[in-house]
Amino acid sequence: MLKKIACASAVTLILASSSSTAREVTFTAALSSIKVQARPGQVITRRFDLTLDKDQPRTHFKAHVEDWWRSEDGSQSFYAAPGTLKRSCGTWVSLNPEQSAVDPGQTMSVRITVNVSTDAEPGGYWCVLTLDEIPDPMAAADDVGVKFVASVSTGIFIYIDPVERAAEIVDVTVQPTAATVKLRNVGNAPLGVEGRFEFMHPGEEKPVATAPIPRGSLLTEPVSTSLFTATLPGESVLPSGRYLVRAVVDIGLDHYIGVQRELDVRR
Repeated sequence: MLKKIACASAVTLILASSSSTAREVTFTAALSSIKVQARPGQVITRRFDLTLDKDQPRTHFKAHVEDWWRSEDGSQSFYAAPGTLKRSCGTWVSLNPEQSAVDPGQTMSVRITVNVSTDAEPGGYWCVLTLDEIPDPMAAADDVGVKFVASVSTGIFIYIDPVERAAEIVDVTVQPTAATVKLRNVGNAPLGVEGRFEFMHPGEEKPVATAPIPRGSLLTEPVSTSLFTATLPGESVLPSGRYLVRAVVDIGLDHYIGVQRELDVRR
């Protein structure tokens, strides 16, 4: 059974096998997204490192590139062959090595070469680099059972000028425990989105409560809309009532975008 984790920060991953030879696999990878400003026809190289913890057994990993997108509500991520999406950069990317065995405390360094298409149009392109743990081809087969293996993905983003970063707010809703803003990408590049909700009594300007919107991605295809949800503070801070709700959204420009509506909060 494969468990895939898509991340954008340094993490340590722990996964276990349920077979009779159960063990934990722990390693650390700096998974900040790889972002490149490029020109058509340019060749660019980057590196991705994965370090196996010192107390771990020798482990085999395989690297490959995939297209990636998510459902509108962010609950599901989808992976497909490079070139599935129009804005994929996956077909531009080659990896070396594609497969390697990593000894305890050692690092697998994957060289990422991006050969940008000469006819690439302006805007943003993306794919993901994925490293899968694979069985040791020389090891004896385990007993029958369910085996969990690690799979780690980090984004690769290529930007070609002129890049148009733009989004519009489609809707704002408030539920008993959460507030959600729906955005549509109307530019030509993926966006990183974060922000906050502010709750004010009608006629007042000072917020009585705020709720941060965790950072997420807003792609251009195949789903150009996304829901970004903030958890509301407790009822003692934000009791039921009528509020002026303001969504303040940062999409990486030199200014915020936002909207405010008078809504009922029912707890």
